[in-house]
Amino acid sequence: MRSSEELGAVDWRSLDHAYGDGSDIPDWIRALYGDDADRAGKAMSALFNGVLHQGTVYPATVAVVPFLAHAALHTVHHRADALAFLAGAGGQGPQPWPGDEEQGCAQVAAEVPGLLHLLGDDDPQVRRQAVRVARRATGKAVPAAVRALATSYETDPIPAVRAEALIVLTRLDPDPRSVQRRLHGALTDPVAAVRAAGALELLEQARAPYLASLVETLANAGGDSEFPIPAAEFFPGVGETDQRVTAVLAQDADATLAVARTWIAQGDIEGRGTRRARDLSDAWRDRENETIALLTAALPYEKQPWEMSELFWGIECWLPDATDPDPALGDHLLPYTADTSTSCRAQLALGSLGDQRLLTHVPDPDPAALAALAARTHRAEHQHLALRHTAAHPNALLAALTPEAARTLLPDLKNLLRRCPTVLLARRFGDWDLRDAELLGLLENTARNSDGELATAAAVTAALLGSDPHPALHLLEHRLRADGWSLEEASRLGPPAGPLLPLIEGYLDNDYEWTRARAAETHWRITGDPSTALPILTTLAGPLPVGIHALKTLLQIGQPLPPGLQPHLEHWATSPRRLVLDYGLPAPDTGLRHLDNQLRDIARQLLTIH
Repeated sequence: MRSSEELGAVDWRSLDHAYGDGSDIPDWIRALYGDDADRAGKAMSALFNGVLHQGTVYPATVAVVPFLAHAALHTVHHRADALAFLAGAGGQGPQPWPGDEEQGCAQVAAEVPGLLHLLGDDDPQVRRQAVRVARRATGKAVPAAVRALATSYETDPIPAVRAEALIVLTRLDPDPRSVQRRLHGALTDPVAAVRAAGALELLEQARAPYLASLVETLANAGGDSEFPIPAAEFFPGVGETDQRVTAVLAQDADATLAVARTWIAQGDIEGRGTRRARDLSDAWRDRENETIALLTAALPYEKQPWEMSELFWGIECWLPDATDPDPALGDHLLPYTADTSTSCRAQLALGSLGDQRLLTHVPDPDPAALAALAARTHRAEHQHLALRHTAAHPNALLAALTPEAARTLLPDLKNLLRRCPTVLLARRFGDWDLRDAELLGLLENTARNSDGELATAAAVTAALLGSDPHPALHLLEHRLRADGWSLEEASRLGPPAGPLLPLIEGYLDNDYEWTRARAAETHWRITGDPSTALPILTTLAGPLPVGIHALKTLLQIGQPLPPGLQPHLEHWATSPRRLVLDYGLPAPDTGLRHLDNQLRDIARQLLTIH
C-alpha cells in the first residue's frame, strides 16, 4: 500500500462520492491489501458502488486513482478490478466531460507509464484491463504505450486482449499509415475477434454503402463469442462496442440485414443478432417483414427470460406494420405460450398476428393478448371476448373500433366504463358518437370522478353527446387556470368552449411546444378561423411527436401551406430512413415506434392536397 502518511494526508471528508463524503475510502483501500479475498472483494465493490457509481466520476474518484494504481501493482486479489476502476475513472464515453471526468482522465494518464508492464502479466484479465488503462496514455507516455500495445496485439494468446489492443492502438498510434496497415492486416487474422474488431474500425472510417467485403468480415467474425460485444458493457475512452456496431450499421440497411442474419445463424450469442434485427426496423422504413423473419429465426436459440421477452416484444411491435408476415410464424410462437417465463409476451405476439389458436390452444389467454387478437381480426366475437374479460384494459382494441362496431358492442363498452373507466374510453365514446341515455348517465357520473383528467374527458364527451356543457366548462376553466394539460379536452369540446378562449389564448406563446400546438389547435376548433393557428403549427411541423401532431392538424384545417414546407414534406414522404426518433416527448394515442408511419402518410396526403 502507498504509505499510511500519503493515505492520511488526503482530506477525504472534503471529497464527495455517490453516498456522501470520502471518509470511508481509506478503510476500503487498506482492505485491498489484506490476505482475505472476500474482504478485499467487498472493499472493491464498495469503491465501484460509491466512488465510481454507475460510471460517474466524483472528486473522490480522482483522488483515489494513485492509490488504486498502487493496488493494481502490489495487491494479491482483485488487481483486474482495480485496473477496471482506473480505466473508468476518466469517464465511460469516448471522450471525458470537462470537470471531474477530465481531471480523472489526467490522473489516470499520469499513472499509465508505471502500469504498462502489466500488459505482460500472467493473468489474462489483468492484461485486458491494462489495455483499457493504456487508452488513457497522453503526451510522452504515448510512444511507450503504443510499443507495449503493439506487442500485446502481436503476441497475446487471448483473443479479447488482442482485439482490444487493436482498438486502442487505432486511437493512440500517431502514424496513420501504421494504423491502416494494422487494420487491413487484421482482416485476415486467424483470430475471429481480431478480424471483427478490424472490420468495425474500418467501417467506422468508411461511408455507406459499405464495401461488401468489410460487411462480410464483420458478419462472419463478429458473431464469435470471443469478440467482446456484450450489451451495456462500457469500454472507457472508446465507447460501448454494441452501440458502435449499431451506429455504424444504422447507415446501411443491407449491411444491418446481412450482419443480423449471419449472427443469428451463428447462434445469436448474447442476443447480438436479434439486436441488429431490431435495429433494422428502428432505423429503416418498410423492413418490418425482414425484422420479424430474423427475430423468428432467433427463437430456437437458448436465451435468458428477459432476452426472450425482448425478442417477443420486437415481433409484437412490428407485426402491425408487417405487410406479409410468415404464415408459419404462429407455429413458432405457440410452444412458448406454455412456458411461464415467456407466456404473456408470446401470447401477445400470437394475438397481434391474429392467430385464433390463442383461443383454442391456450387455456387461459392473457387479456392484453385477447385485445390484440380482436384489434387485428376485427371479428365481433373476438371483440366481445376481449371486452368482457374481467381484467380487460383493451386500449389497442378501443383505438381500432369503428363506430359501427362500437354500436354493436355498446353493452360491453358500457360495462367496461363502469368497471374500468379510462380517459381513452371516455374520449372514444365521443369519437363514436353513440347516443344512448344510459351511456350519458354513466359519463355524467364519471365526470364526478376524483381523477381530474378522467372527469374532464367524461364531461366533455357527455357534452358532445347532448348533455349540459356547463360541467365540462367548469372543469376545464378550473384546470386551464392551473396549466395547459387540459387543452386537448377544450379542443374536443369545440365551439361550446368559446367562453374559455381568453384562457386558451394565454397558452399560444407558451414555452412548451406541446402546449403551443394544443392551444393553436383548440383556438381553431373553437373559432373556425385558422389564421392564428397556422403560423404556430407550421413552425412546429416536423419529425417529432409534436411536429406530427401539428401536421395532422394542418391536414384537418386544409389550408394552403407555405411554399417553404414543400421540400420538407417531400423528404418526410419519401425518405427510406425513419425520421422520427424517441426524444422523450409525449406522443398522443400511439407509440413512438409507429409515429414515423404517420409522418409519411400525413406528408403524402398534404402533398396531394397542396
